[in-house]
Amino acid sequence: MLRKGIVINFVLTTALLSTNSWAESAQPGQPLRHKNASKFHKREAQKESLEVIGNKVRKDPQRATSSSYHFSGKELVSQRINTLEDLQQLAPSLNIDAADPFNSSISIRGMGDGGGQTGGETNVGMPSSVGLFLDGVYLSRPSMMSHGFNDLESIDVYNGATQGTLYPANVTAGVIDIKTRMPSATPRNEALFSYGSYGYMQASALTSGRILKNLFGSISYNHTAQGGFIKNVRYGNNVNGYHGDSVRVQLAYRPGKRFHFRLIADYSAERETPTPVFYKSITVDGKNEFQDMSSKFGNHIVTGRKTDIDYQNYDTTQQFGVSPQLSWRFAGGWKFSSISSFRYFDTNPVMADPYSINVYYNSGTNVRDRTWYENLRFDSPQWKTINFAAGFAYSGESLNTNAITRYSADSAGAWYGNKLYNGLDVYRYGSLRDDYYSFYAQATAHPIKKVTIKFGFREGIDDKSGTFRRLNKSPFYSGVLSKTTALPSAMVNIDYDPDSLTKFYVALAYGMKAGALNISSGSAGKAGFGSLYIKPETTESIEVGLHKEIPVARLDFKIDYFNALVKNFQTQGYDPTTQQTYLTNAGDYRSRGVEYTMNWHPLKGLMITPNILYNDTKYLTYDNARCMPEVSMQSQPPKSCSLNGKPVFRAPKLSLSVLGRYDYTLNDTSSVYATVRYSYRTATFATVDDSPSAKIPAYGLLNFSLGYKIKVHNTAIDTSVWVNNVLNKTYYRSLREGDYGSVFGWLGTPRIIGGTVSVHF
Repeated sequence: MLRKGIVINFVLTTALLSTNSWAESAQPGQPLRHKNASKFHKREAQKESLEVIGNKVRKDPQRATSSSYHFSGKELVSQRINTLEDLQQLAPSLNIDAADPFNSSISIRGMGDGGGQTGGETNVGMPSSVGLFLDGVYLSRPSMMSHGFNDLESIDVYNGATQGTLYPANVTAGVIDIKTRMPSATPRNEALFSYGSYGYMQASALTSGRILKNLFGSISYNHTAQGGFIKNVRYGNNVNGYHGDSVRVQLAYRPGKRFHFRLIADYSAERETPTPVFYKSITVDGKNEFQDMSSKFGNHIVTGRKTDIDYQNYDTTQQFGVSPQLSWRFAGGWKFSSISSFRYFDTNPVMADPYSINVYYNSGTNVRDRTWYENLRFDSPQWKTINFAAGFAYSGESLNTNAITRYSADSAGAWYGNKLYNGLDVYRYGSLRDDYYSFYAQATAHPIKKVTIKFGFREGIDDKSGTFRRLNKSPFYSGVLSKTTALPSAMVNIDYDPDSLTKFYVALAYGMKAGALNISSGSAGKAGFGSLYIKPETTESIEVGLHKEIPVARLDFKIDYFNALVKNFQTQGYDPTTQQTYLTNAGDYRSRGVEYTMNWHPLKGLMITPNILYNDTKYLTYDNARCMPEVSMQSQPPKSCSLNGKPVFRAPKLSLSVLGRYDYTLNDTSSVYATVRYSYRTATFATVDDSPSAKIPAYGLLNFSLGYKIKVHNTAIDTSVWVNNVLNKTYYRSLREGDYGSVFGWLGTPRIIGGTVSVHF
């Protein structure tokens, strides 16, 4: 309650400050226009070598006003943000669950991927309601951006469904829009090297410039690695590390101002050893079944940053993509643009049980995903009172999964109490073909002075087909499944600008996410054949907000209230007979709260950026939920449980980040700087059943750096020393329920001390 009170008082104090400061800045003799204020902030950022982390970059004229975060590539490098999982330390609305490339999910304000028993992607037939885009290309899987950003221009996080009509995909919870830098005539040559404890290393290199008269190109390379920080006491080695490499090549052809062609190709390969650790086991009616079974069969339980496993997990991921893009401006101000792409993604995990005894090994689900994408868009000229954009998009996907669970020849039968498990190999094969067609249009109108209205719609048609087969255990064949669904979405956004430094807005949106098919597990044995088809999920949302710039106080801030209703929630059920999760529709839930962001320059060279989210998410109707282990392990458990009124999982009630940076100029060629970042999240349930034993504890992370910049002739050198997780907090990124009431977790990184050298010439 004390922490909540501090946050509320902080927001109210800023609101009062804005009232008083605005009264001063609006006095006669101190006229400040909105454009001039924006220039003031940009001028300050350039003077102090800072990048504004606000929400001022809106290159798309149709972009609706709503809650969002904008992070420049320079700021992300400065803050050592290398992955999507790191990004949630800057954007409180984000929640990334990335136990490994196969089990990855993204949610914004508690809305996104509904997986929650064994992982977000265990059931691969379900799309996420958070759209992930790279240079305008839709990425169908969160793990396509798992480790190592490469040559970033910026990342924008758009919260809520308001932006959905501009994106031709299942976007009902928000968007992560990643952009890389375009090659240009200005030569750029860069190199960066970072090294830290636990074998942390990042190395990158880039060259960019003119090739021919109107042809420009760039090539960039990035390597990231992290040694293991979990000790396997069985063999004395460290596990849970990773390393990855990526290459990105671009060509840009610009014969004039009207035509622009860009060709992007990228390749990446990653390998990691994702390893959970024992978190706790559940005691029911005075009996701890997991400890009893472990004692009986010799499973050695260790805690902390340790494990005792006989087989190690491995996961290899490869992907490549190519994307031709063009933009053509015509006479009269009309514009045509096209984004095309083809991507290939392959992940091959080899997983074992997390025990010291051999129950299963060499198991996992190989996923091969091929996607292709086309987005054609026309933009009108900027007329006096209205302009619009309209387009057609198509995305296709061909996905195959080959899964195997290989039980041991001796311990499996004893562990599960059935000799049939001994030496059993269970095979599961799934295939999915998904074709998504959409037509979208959005317009911006200025009916009266100070009022702007944006309205748009998207009509999508989703055509899915797939099959699922399981062999050797509860044999099942689904036959050919097919489903075609119309998916309408719409939004309206009204802005009111009473003066040049103030904006009020209200946004309403309706979005529909495609249905799903159970093509990675067969649920028909328990829930009936109709359970193989999952209904579409809909989101209805409203957002009301205020944007304010206060030049006299050298700050700008945003505050908004949001309320979203999700119907036919797509999530996971569980079949204990086959020990498989499956997709299901689970009723409705609500996400509502308040979000606050600010950029403040209290002193010359100093910038402070607090971002705060209070989010209250609850299930409204969820009557037939899977019971938490605390209930299902009782002597006479109910067949199902009600979660009505309970919190939604993976949605911390309070999330915040505070960033600070101070730059001090020594002379014309050198300067020093310091950065501090603190992020905090309250406790949140990790699994959809709201098991208190699988609740991720609250945690806060503190990071800082000290740096020195110098310019020698045309070469800029930046050196820094830094510490991540200064207080060496033990925190969990994810928790999962295991056998007999056990809970295992994926730990976050401990304290990392390192240094970075970057050269620009």
